[in-house]
Amino acid sequence: MNAFLAELGKQLVTRWTVALMLPGALFAAAVVLAHVLGHQHAVDLRILPVWFAGLAGGRGGPLLIAAAAFLLGAAAAGLTAQSVGVFVSWTWSLTGSVPVLRRLADRRRRRWERADAEVVAAERALLADTGDPTVRNRAHQAIARRTAICLVEPARPTWVGDRLHAADVRVHRSYGIDLAAVWPRLWLLLPAEARGELTAVQDRCASAARLAGWGVLYVALGAFWWPALAVGLAALLIARYRARLAVSVYADLVEAAVDLYGRELAVQLGLSCPDRFTREIGEQLTAIVRKDGVVPHARRARSAEPSPPRT
Repeated sequence: MNAFLAELGKQLVTRWTVALMLPGALFAAAVVLAHVLGHQHAVDLRILPVWFAGLAGGRGGPLLIAAAAFLLGAAAAGLTAQSVGVFVSWTWSLTGSVPVLRRLADRRRRRWERADAEVVAAERALLADTGDPTVRNRAHQAIARRTAICLVEPARPTWVGDRLHAADVRVHRSYGIDLAAVWPRLWLLLPAEARGELTAVQDRCASAARLAGWGVLYVALGAFWWPALAVGLAALLIARYRARLAVSVYADLVEAAVDLYGRELAVQLGLSCPDRFTREIGEQLTAIVRKDGVVPHARRARSAEPSPPRT
């Protein structure tokens, strides 16, 4: 137990240093630059040696206080960025329940409906079988445009939220499973390798959200030192890309976990499943884990169901 606690302490210290303290030190340095240079001398680094010489020219007290303030500022910036990252990840589960979010969700839905109409038109052209190779290319492009918006009809104000929601909808359509209720039991049944893959992707999702937190801090600092604004905007764009990539992989892995281990969970809960995992068995499985005997699709519309939970 002592060895385990010692190793755990090392891991926590390492994660704190890498994920928070080092970026926090960079942000604290940017704050110092903003204070010393400002907008007027934003890139004039010749001022820094003069400022530092003035700080270190007197007694050691001011320099020690400045060093302590720098370290405390770095730690505070790390905690703030982490908190903003938690808020960013929370926004991924928002629904269109308020007017602003509803308008965003409706806008995404209208885009998807237009793309879906193009897919339908392209499929009709394929059925006509004119022999024109461009018809098939247009069909592939139309499907790709619709998929880029969402795999199913959008119901969330953000792409990330809809990608998580799509996994829930697709699993329900295939197996009749309420994924939010079944997932904790399925997680306990997954082998260590599968849980390790899912955990690694969850860490990448958290890292992308934390990077968005740093981006917000740098954008705010841009009000006092304009180079920080450029850094913040770049961080937000990178965070957006990394979040989409990580969430897409996570949703695919969740669906794969249901495909590969859903039948095993049904057997573990006493259901007869001699062949493939069917929708009827999935609905029975949902009724068991929900413990209310209500099949999800009979109780509520799928557009109102939550996204797959994070373990």
